[in-house]
Amino acid sequence: MQALTWMELFRVSHLPVVEGDHFLGLLADEVIYSSGEMNDPIEKLKIQVEGTFVYEDFHIYDVIGLASRELLTVVPVLRRDDSYLGSVELTTVLHKVDKLLGADKPGGIIILEVNSIDYSLAEVAQIVEYNETKVLSCYVTDKQDSRKLYVTLKVNTEHIDSLLDTFLRYNYTIKNSFVTGEKNEDMMKERYDQLMKYLSV
Repeated sequence: MQALTWMELFRVSHLPVVEGDHFLGLLADEVIYSSGEMNDPIEKLKIQVEGTFVYEDFHIYDVIGLASRELLTVVPVLRRDDSYLGSVELTTVLHKVDKLLGADKPGGIIILEVNSIDYSLAEVAQIVEYNETKVLSCYVTDKQDSRKLYVTLKVNTEHIDSLLDTFLRYNYTIKNSFVTGEKNEDMMKERYDQLMKYLSV
């Protein structure tokens, strides 16, 4: 089937099916394989419409959420009159997430554990800025059956030791920290040397 050839060519598992500018649905490769007949025309296959697209004025978070929930490799985009505008591939979404999280910039990553009732983004930002540092991105996750939140910060400096010390002074629990960028190896060696010096005391 030509659809499978296109999927292989574009390295996706889904293809929008369009007639003119009318969106008919999203065809998944598993539907083709389960049909048992590779040469069946597309109109004979079950094409999903509901929960497969976003509108052009939706935020990238909506695209990410839909792709994650439905395990889509392609997200069709429609105009508000339901005409087909185009599609967003998963690789494009990942590039956007890269920018949103500041993953493309060198810096430090800090993961804090806080009680959900005590969490204050304003206080976290104030502590970061007190150390003459900027937050590049921040996201919060919760643990199921727990009152704890995990706050992941990406900051614009690789020198995060003083920032970690400040969080500790404010009684934050630091679950983990990382450094990205070219100086990562040097900083890890420096921390290792400090640890060895401490253990030898």
